[in-house]
Amino acid sequence: MKWIKSLQFKYLMLMFAAVLIVPIMVPLISAVVYLPGIKIEKPNDPYGNFDSFEKRWNEAAEALEGSSKKEIQSALTDLHNEYPDAGMFWVDKEGVTQKTIQVPEEIPLRWSRTDAMEFLKQHYNSDPFTVVAFIGKGHDEGFMVVQLDRDLLGPPATKLSEIYGNIIIAALAIVLVVFIFLSWFFFRKVHRRLIRLKEAMTHKSENGLPHPVEPSNEDEIGQLEISFNEMVEELELSRGRELREENLRRELIANLSHDLRTPLTTIRAQLSEAAPEVTSEKGKNALLSVNKKIDYLGNLIDNLFSITLLTGKKYPFHPQSVEMNRFVRSVAAHWYAVFEQEGFDMQVETLEAPLYWHVDEKWMERILDNLLQNVVRYASEGKFVGVKLEPDSLTIEDHGPGMKQEHESKGAGVGLTIVDLMVKDMKLAWEMNTNADGTKIKISNPAVGRRMAE
Repeated sequence: MKWIKSLQFKYLMLMFAAVLIVPIMVPLISAVVYLPGIKIEKPNDPYGNFDSFEKRWNEAAEALEGSSKKEIQSALTDLHNEYPDAGMFWVDKEGVTQKTIQVPEEIPLRWSRTDAMEFLKQHYNSDPFTVVAFIGKGHDEGFMVVQLDRDLLGPPATKLSEIYGNIIIAALAIVLVVFIFLSWFFFRKVHRRLIRLKEAMTHKSENGLPHPVEPSNEDEIGQLEISFNEMVEELELSRGRELREENLRRELIANLSHDLRTPLTTIRAQLSEAAPEVTSEKGKNALLSVNKKIDYLGNLIDNLFSITLLTGKKYPFHPQSVEMNRFVRSVAAHWYAVFEQEGFDMQVETLEAPLYWHVDEKWMERILDNLLQNVVRYASEGKFVGVKLEPDSLTIEDHGPGMKQEHESKGAGVGLTIVDLMVKDMKLAWEMNTNADGTKIKISNPAVGRRMAE
């Protein structure tokens, strides 16, 4: 990825532009404010600027050296005609105020040195603009004063200087707002692209995998989107391999189950024919042990085949309303002879009122058969099995050493795997508590439990 297309570079450029805009903006605003004023200044403006106005007044006063009162008064009249908006007066060498024209304030009729100093102090750099000039080249012929509104002096750009600071502040505020907006727009775009990627991860296709996304750019997020698409492609390939392997495994188990049933049936038939010929007690016990192993292998083959069908969603499933009291008593009656032969004390508790569960009856029978078969296999030492039906649960309990203990008849747990798959597919729940004092397996029906709570 080229570094110039990265998000980091783009945002650094945004920050760099924000930093540079201030030193660039100040002279630019100055040019915008002052240059037009300088360009539109009238060359024949009667007042000119501060310097030219002050110079003109000093020259006029110096030119009156040795003039009489009448001549000075006449010169003031001419100056007033030249500057009609100005106020002016003159004070003679005795300190007496002579001719006054448009003076905006009250002035002394006779001036002392203190009055002159106070006047100069009050009008220094004030508005109106005040110029005091001595008549003649010396300081002993009096002085004359002119006052003019500052707005009438200087070019238009100078008049704008009062609002120059406000313009700068407003420009800085605009720059800040623009920077905030661009930053928000930048991160909003990044946020949208991340949200789009998140939604692609969340919304999955029919095969359970996320949909690929169209790369939106060549920056870091664009690279992330490309990596995401590569991951989805790898997952699709992996899922395809898993499905092929799963189908192969199921086909292998199904074929193996079919191939093993035939020799087991033949062996059982041969043993049945050979049984009458065996007369010794030792031989009979050996035949009985072989038959038990054949039964175990037959059950194991059936369970393997059932798991293959269940995981492939091909096991027949027909849920219906089943009266559980009748069902539990029927299954218990089928197993009663087996437990009696093994010396078990079998206790079955059902309800007096009818109880209906929406389940597949054959699946429930297969579940109970697997659990009761485990009792025979693991709990023969306890010699007890209890089956208890309650409105929202069915419990199978024994007093054996526990299913976690090592046992010579311990299998691969295939029967419990079938129980787990069938229970979940029927939307039931189950839990097992096993220890040295026995094992208790409880199958719960949440739907009945909710109805009872209501």
